[in-house]
Amino acid sequence: MIRRQIKKKVEAERLLGETPYEVWINEDAVADASQDSWEACMSQARDCDILVALFNGNAGWTGKDGTVGICHAEYQTAWEQAPGKTFAINIGEPSAPTAPSSAADRLFQAYMERANRFIASAKDGPALEAQICRTIAKATVMLVQRGTKDTRRGSGYLGPSLEWNRLGYAERSNQMIAAARLSLAMSKSRKAETSDRICVRTISDKQILFALGAVPDSMSVPAAREMVGQPHLDDHLLANRLAAIDGGPVHLVACHKAATAAQSQRMLGFPNATVVAAPFGIYVFDPVQAIQLVLVSGCGDEIATRHGIQKFLEWLDQSDQRELLVRGAQKRKAIVAALASGI
Repeated sequence: MIRRQIKKKVEAERLLGETPYEVWINEDAVADASQDSWEACMSQARDCDILVALFNGNAGWTGKDGTVGICHAEYQTAWEQAPGKTFAINIGEPSAPTAPSSAADRLFQAYMERANRFIASAKDGPALEAQICRTIAKATVMLVQRGTKDTRRGSGYLGPSLEWNRLGYAERSNQMIAAARLSLAMSKSRKAETSDRICVRTISDKQILFALGAVPDSMSVPAAREMVGQPHLDDHLLANRLAAIDGGPVHLVACHKAATAAQSQRMLGFPNATVVAAPFGIYVFDPVQAIQLVLVSGCGDEIATRHGIQKFLEWLDQSDQRELLVRGAQKRKAIVAALASGI
């Protein structure tokens, strides 16, 4: 395979008697489609000094419930961590009959075209090898000149993240909620019904209502945090909507920045609850009132939001939490009905 050949060639290059390059390619990842291999790829994308993506339009494996492919997530992760280290070479032929065309593929293609991040293209093996070597050489010089401090300064000053950062709180919140709603609705294996700030998604053959919210800045900023407040205090307003489905609401909050366990407990209103820090953010469950909060961290743009919710859905499977979430949602529905009838 050409990537293995180029890996061998690059690692053999010498600079002043040293071999400065260590190359990792996707083939080096764990062969199975497990979360371990997914996280290994994300870790490599975050930790590498130079990322060269060979783009053919294929978003890669999305997982069981995913809407973002692993190739898309790798590139997005690297770009968010350090835009100055990411480079893309276009090797795709979009007009070919066999061109990738799944929903995840189209999302990746639109993302790359909108961002216009290609530095070169290649149509055959020799041209590709030359472009990769040229890219690595230029990137090495550039990184030395700039220094890693400048390239790692932040992720919100370019691309879609910058577009969201330009928005005011209200519009940014709307965009975050729209991305969250679309991510919950776009599933290959389960149907989802949506309205403005709610989404009804089938989990373990039960229809569960998700109430959506967004914190459009750091959770430490009162004005941003108060746009969500304590969302479960208004659950009684959803009683009529809950009557026709199996359970809910589960409150899913997209957080523009990180969220902590202490912040999630303050949102709940008391500390005596199950609080889980997970790859997507924070999950909170109050076993007495059956309140469930899902705080998705790092929702800096549409793809980051979708990826975070994808990680939450994957976590439900990995942690055997699906049935517990459903049972909690069913219990919460009964409590909400009792509250509404007493008003």
